[in-house]
Amino acid sequence: MLFGLSLFALCSGIMLAIEAMRRPIARGVLEGLAGSLIVSGLGLLGTGLPMFN
Repeated sequence: MLFGLSLFALCSGIMLAIEAMRRPIARGVLEGLAGSLIVSGLGLLGTGLPMFN
């Protein structure tokens, strides 16, 4: 389940970063949200990796 959450956070962060390039008005907000989602996805992936060993 943790792996699925991390993939969901990574994918949604990437999609928000792509959308931020298209919308110049809300660019700062979307980039901040996308960055935090990507970092949290990587963090969840890092904490979930020891479970696979």
